[in-house]
This record gives sequence, structure tokens and C-alpha cells, in this order.
Amino acid sequence: MKSTVTANANIALIKYWGKKDFDLNIPQNNSLSVTLDGLTTKTTVEFSSLYKHDELILNNILQSIEESKKLISFLNLIREKANINLFAKVISENNFPTAAGLASSSSGFAALALAGCDAAGLNLSKKELSILARKGSGSAARSIFGGFVEWAAGKIGYDESSYAMQLFV
Repeated sequence: MKSTVTANANIALIKYWGKKDFDLNIPQNNSLSVTLDGLTTKTTVEFSSLYKHDELILNNILQSIEESKKLISFLNLIREKANINLFAKVISENNFPTAAGLASSSSGFAALALAGCDAAGLNLSKKELSILARKGSGSAARSIFGGFVEWAAGKIGYDESSYAMQLFV
């Protein structure tokens, strides 16, 4: 139950201006982005009965439980979808500065969604992966795809209505 993937960061050409549904991470308006081929996050997720808790290693640094709270919440979504009760070890590395305004959360949560679902045995469509990635970081919904991507704002309270779609490669 292990998978390694790479996802690219993206930069918004038309930004979303706030959220209309904070619980589902649904934006006020549609947005448009371009995927940045050179800025990547490589993430490995392994679910195993050998692990006694979730562990995150980011850029070769073991993260504290406090620093890993958002990751653990996201892994819980994957565990729930896959109906598994195993802890995970996540190793993630960016080839660009983390938390420097270069959209590391977009590539990070896209890579986590892709690797986590694959490791858990889930076979989700790109649309379903986009919906899931959005729950970690809104812009991650767009990083599931390459090229030019639109993120549909969706409707309050309707999770499946807000997802990204590739417009051009």
C-alpha cells in the first residue's frame, strides 16, 4: 500500500476572491490557472499496520504532530473513502522553496491526493481527485491537471459542484 507521485504547482491567472463555503473549501468565483512544469512536489504515501501514528517528512525534516494536523485530517478523508484504518508515512519534497508564495500547497495536496488514493487502492477519476485535493488546499484542485485549468466555484453545500477541469494542455 505504497505510491509515489509528482504534482506541479500552478499559478492563478484569474484568482478566486474568498470562500463562500468554508467547510467544503468552495470559492466565491471560478478561477483560471496555468500549471508550472518546473515546480514540482514529489510525495510518497505508505499505509501500513506497522505504523503507530501518521508521520510526515517534508523536505527531509520530520514534522511535529502540530505541523502535521492538516495532513492528518486529509489522510482521514482518504482512509474514510477507502474504508481502511491504517496509519501512513508521508515523505514529500518540493524542488522549490516551501511556503514562499510559489503555490507549494497546490502541488503538495495534489500530490498527497494522488499518492494517497493510489496507495489506498482507490481508483478515482480526475474530477473526483480534484474535489478531494480541494479539501486540502483550494488551488490543489487545479494541480491535478497540467496546462491551463479552470476551477469551477460550485454551490454552497454541494461538494461535487466545485472541481477543476483542464482547458488546454
